[in-house]
Amino acid sequence: MTPLSEQAKVSILTCGRGDELYTTFGHTAIRVQDTINQLDIVYNYGMFDFSTPNFYAKFVKGDLQYFVAACSFPDFLMEYQMTEREVIEQTLALPQPKVQRLFETLNASLYSEDRYYTYKFIDRNCTTMVYEKINAILGKPLLKKVDDTSISYRQLLYPYFDNHFYFKLGINIIFGAKTDAKAEKMFLPIELLHSLNQTQWQGKSLVAAQKTWVS
Repeated sequence: MTPLSEQAKVSILTCGRGDELYTTFGHTAIRVQDTINQLDIVYNYGMFDFSTPNFYAKFVKGDLQYFVAACSFPDFLMEYQMTEREVIEQTLALPQPKVQRLFETLNASLYSEDRYYTYKFIDRNCTTMVYEKINAILGKPLLKKVDDTSISYRQLLYPYFDNHFYFKLGINIIFGAKTDAKAEKMFLPIELLHSLNQTQWQGKSLVAAQKTWVS
């Protein structure tokens, strides 16, 4: 495993919504950059096989297999530039040992059974996978939902499905009473962005810098 330099940085990428249903909520990914070692990698927990039978039904129900993959940051960014989807980067104020540990954890996931996970609409997705990794290296669950938890999942999710009537219906059928439960879990990319901006670690903001790459 490559020892990262003291200049190595970790950042969280929050991407805007797209036109396809599976891009309705946006996206979250992790970037590890080390100019000394000429590394600039994005770890993407939002990968799937689009040819999966009954893709959208499995997507909504929570039976779709997702996996993590890695690519260069320029390649990742190009996709969002082409589709004109927002990309916001939050660089984390982490010391080199924490960056190294996360880098090793992410790479281990690429080459093990941990690479795959079953997508769950609210409980397990690209956003939850990312904040679980960050919480693990911080040693405590610092990243928590800071957005409104008094509203229901129905109130939170319905605006995302304004142009997808049948998926609104499908959510009601599949999740039933859960759609009216309080939206206490952090699972949307924008929620993680807000959480990061309000999280303190070792007496200072966890986010050292923020940059918008695509607006």
